[in-house]
Amino acid sequence: MKLWTTWTAACLISVSSLLFIPLQTSVGEGLDRTSLTQTAKETIVSNTATKPIPDLRSESSLAATINSWRATLAHEKGFEGWQTAAWNSYPLGPGTHGWVIILTDHGQDVGYMIVHATENGSFRLTEYGTGNNPLFSLTTLYRSLIQQELIPATTSYSDFIQNEMIMKNRLYMDSLTAVWKVNIQDQTYYLDAKSGEVLPLKDEPKPSLTDTLIKGTKLQGKATTVLYPAFDPYDRLPWVQGNPLSVTGLKEFQNALNLQDKLTYVTELYEGQVTLPLAILGYQLWEDGDSYLTLDHVGPRYVLLEAALRQGHIYP
Repeated sequence: MKLWTTWTAACLISVSSLLFIPLQTSVGEGLDRTSLTQTAKETIVSNTATKPIPDLRSESSLAATINSWRATLAHEKGFEGWQTAAWNSYPLGPGTHGWVIILTDHGQDVGYMIVHATENGSFRLTEYGTGNNPLFSLTTLYRSLIQQELIPATTSYSDFIQNEMIMKNRLYMDSLTAVWKVNIQDQTYYLDAKSGEVLPLKDEPKPSLTDTLIKGTKLQGKATTVLYPAFDPYDRLPWVQGNPLSVTGLKEFQNALNLQDKLTYVTELYEGQVTLPLAILGYQLWEDGDSYLTLDHVGPRYVLLEAALRQGHIYP
């Protein structure tokens, strides 16, 4: 199966002046201040005085938060390349108040994080993953557009990046609704942000979930990690005609995984236009209570377990 946002001018000036205070970093990463400015302004317009924007000057600023999460995750198995990794941030779609963080080590992609601002002024680690095929990888997008003959095969990667006639927008609606929106010569294409596969979409996708982000992520201490080898979900097809397991929380999921280590997660995306089966690799449970479901999607992908269970089903 194929995969597939009026305050007064003085207020805006005040916020902008806060945003351009230099942020101290520790591993040579690049913080996209333009995206921070735009996101903060979107937050003001959409939320007005009822929802505070994150204080980007404080110790819980985006850069400090990312550095803390990177250092914590670097101690976990499979994240060793994050120990010396640099990172760059890129804004997600308008109104999302979020960023994708691409981590690189010695010029190679080693993972990613999806970060969102919360209502209480902190940040939420919505999703993360390891490997050289991160979510919203420009390299993956470039290769896919070449393979699909949507851009000439003679186009170099550097020309592709610099070509302003190829408009590349990152749209992240929720944990599993993440796409590239690409405009080429008055034509619009949507591609899966992880695999790069062209999606059968005519319009921008709608989020499957409409959660309000209130709680920030602490990501402290040592994680409890359960990890099994990857497998091809098409080798066994109970998810096609069988019944899903009754799994609504962490305990039930742990019990199911103890009974059978090859479980398949299936979600219907884009109003049923795409069925996405993914091998379940395990989970990662943090001391602050956040638990992430680990899926094999062109590399390990860690999505919040609770959200994933509401978006899809687990099959034996």
